[in-house]
Amino acid sequence: MSPPFRWMLTAARSSIVWIALVLWADAVIVRGIHCGLTPALDEFFDRVSELANATVLAGIALAAWGASHVALAWPAAGRCSRFWEQTRRASLLMLLTLLTGGLATLALKHIVARARPFMLLEHGRYGLAAPFSGAPFNSFPSSHAFAAFAAAGVLACLHPAWRVPLLALAVAAALCRVLTLEHFPSDVLASACIAAWCVRFWAPRVQGAISNSRS
Repeated sequence: MSPPFRWMLTAARSSIVWIALVLWADAVIVRGIHCGLTPALDEFFDRVSELANATVLAGIALAAWGASHVALAWPAAGRCSRFWEQTRRASLLMLLTLLTGGLATLALKHIVARARPFMLLEHGRYGLAAPFSGAPFNSFPSSHAFAAFAAAGVLACLHPAWRVPLLALAVAAALCRVLTLEHFPSDVLASACIAAWCVRFWAPRVQGAISNSRS
């Protein structure tokens, strides 16, 4: 199976799962979580999910990108040039992924205008409002879940052996957004797809640009 066809098949399967969640599972899952959620659990899940903060991740990536350029400009960095080259590649890929995916996520939030889970629990409102209605009609997709999967995807590209634990951490952070009743499951699934598409688009381009700069 060719890579483009495999990618299209994966996208089709994700779309089917997403539609099933929206039509039949999202509301049921959120109501079930609400029945067992306590203030202590809510606070714990919220703190875990905040580890996937796009602003913090972008700040770290920008600092790493700047530090790598400074280090590579020094002759004394010769012994560690490989490390700093990897750091530059990783930070640039992270920045581009967060920027493009973040803009896509922000645009979808305003255009789709999906009601947050608490609107369903408190007002029985499950669905969409007019585009650009603003909060609380900004549930789809999840910015935190996108940031978690984007970070995991970038690091997994550079360290394939860490793919499983990185994905597990991203899934944990994304699930916490559901467990705090900030998002529906389909919101975080869409965020994961956006992150995967952005990483897949930018990874070969960043690696190629860096390879060309070495020659």
